[in-house]
Order: sequence, then C-alpha cells, then structure tokens
Amino acid sequence: MEAGGAAITFGAAAERWLLQKADADVESMVRRHILPALASRKLSEITRLELVGLVRAISETGRIETAHRVGQRIRQIFDSAVDHGEIMMHPAADLARILPTVQKKPMGAIRPHELPELMRAIDTYPDPVTRAGLQLLAYTFVRTSELIRATWAELKDAETWVIPDPRMKAKLPHVVPLAPQVRAILADLRTLAPDNPHFLPSSVNPMCGLSDNTLLYALYRLGYRGRMTGHGFRSVASSVLNECGLWSADAIERQLAHQESDRVRAAYMRADFLDERRLMMNWWADHLDASSS
Repeated sequence: MEAGGAAITFGAAAERWLLQKADADVESMVRRHILPALASRKLSEITRLELVGLVRAISETGRIETAHRVGQRIRQIFDSAVDHGEIMMHPAADLARILPTVQKKPMGAIRPHELPELMRAIDTYPDPVTRAGLQLLAYTFVRTSELIRATWAELKDAETWVIPDPRMKAKLPHVVPLAPQVRAILADLRTLAPDNPHFLPSSVNPMCGLSDNTLLYALYRLGYRGRMTGHGFRSVASSVLNECGLWSADAIERQLAHQESDRVRAAYMRADFLDERRLMMNWWADHLDASSS
C-alpha cells in the first residue's frame, strides 16, 4: 500500500486537503468527526474495518446524512494522498454502501404570498456578501451551487451571465439574463473584493467563494429553518411565472434549466426564447421589488 515515504499521518494529509478546500463547514466536520480518531494514524496503517466502524457509529446515533458526508470526506482525504504519490491505494472507497440510505426531505419553499416578507428580511441581513447572495438567488433563481461558484469570467457581457456546462446539472451551458437590479448588486460586490474571481467572495480565503451552506444557514438565522431553502426560490419563481399567464411555459422551463430527456433538443433549445426570457427576468425582478416595498 505504501509508495515511497508513506510515513505521513492522516492528520497531516487532512490539514493539507483542508487548506486546499478552504471551506469552514467541511473543516468543522473533519475536525469534529474524523481527526479525533484518525489524526495520529499513518495512512498506510488505517484499515477498512476502522473506517466502517467510525461511520457506522455516527449512523447509529441517527445522524445518517452526517455519516455519509463523513465517509465522503475520509475518501477525499485518502484520494488526495494517492494524488500526491504517498499511497497507491486506500480502504475508504464507497463507505456509503454499509450505511442506511438517506431519506430525502422535501425541499422547503414558502408560499408566493410570503415572499415579500422574506425579501424585506433579507434586506436586513448584516453581512453584505451573504445578503447579496440571497438577493441574487431570489432575482435569478439559479441553483445555489451554480451561484456560489460563479466567477466574473462567466459574464458574457453586462447583461448576460453564461454558466458553463460542467457546473450545470444537465451538463449544458445556461444563459441567465441579468435584470438591472442584478447588475447593480454585482457592481457592488465587485468593489468588495476586486481580486477575488467569484461573485460572492469568501471572508476566510481571499480567492474562494462562499461555502456551500452559507446561504442556507443565513435563511435559518432569518427564521426560515424548515420553511425555505435556496432551491425554494426556484419553486416560488416557477409558481408565480406560470400562474401570471404572461410567459410561455417553454421560456420558464428554459430559465429554470430543467433537464431535457432529449439531449439533442436540449442543446438546441437551451438558449432559445432568450428575448422572452430577458423580458421575463426583468419583470420578475420588478415584481420582487414591488411586492416587498
């Protein structure tokens, strides 16, 4: 299993990986659930049974999703050691197979009539980057992962953001017309961390974006735990846009970037209805502003 000087400990490999990852939530999980048991152990000495016991013990407390994530982090740290040539193989592959399946909960989404109150609450959020992130989720209704990894290089022009295909669920590029309100938010964000490549700069690492759960936890702090998620903005936008009768179903579906079963048609249609979508996104932004004023 060892390659060269494989005297490196799991703790040393984890610290290197965490430095590269630069994610406060991930770091907290690793330090709480993994390092106490494994930090001092040589990578080459850790056995499959030890790892199975570690994640199974977490699962048996009822924290099944946490157990799955812990298993993923352990594998990623071992994978990093393989990539650095410190070990040739490792025992952490597919720890999920010994765990119960995570039961997915319905994604929280408020009713459309509750949106004005939420928008007013967002306006009071103290951190300017997180506040802007929640506003951008509302105005653009992209997926949270698509927003927090967005970079300035993805702006095609002042009025158009193109999310590249590797970052999209359907693996096809997605065009997001930018309403004037969105352009104003982006202009403000750019002044906060001019050297950071991301729309939403991390306060921890000057070259990274926000961590995965920052926006969700902000909704919790605003009193919306269990009531609203990042995905909820998509649900509310879909409901309002479909019910108002002003926009075609095809334009709405394209803007939501819902996956087409026919990939040839999907590739052809992904940027279609763009003129209508520009008008629709401007209308949606004005609707949010008017309803929350």
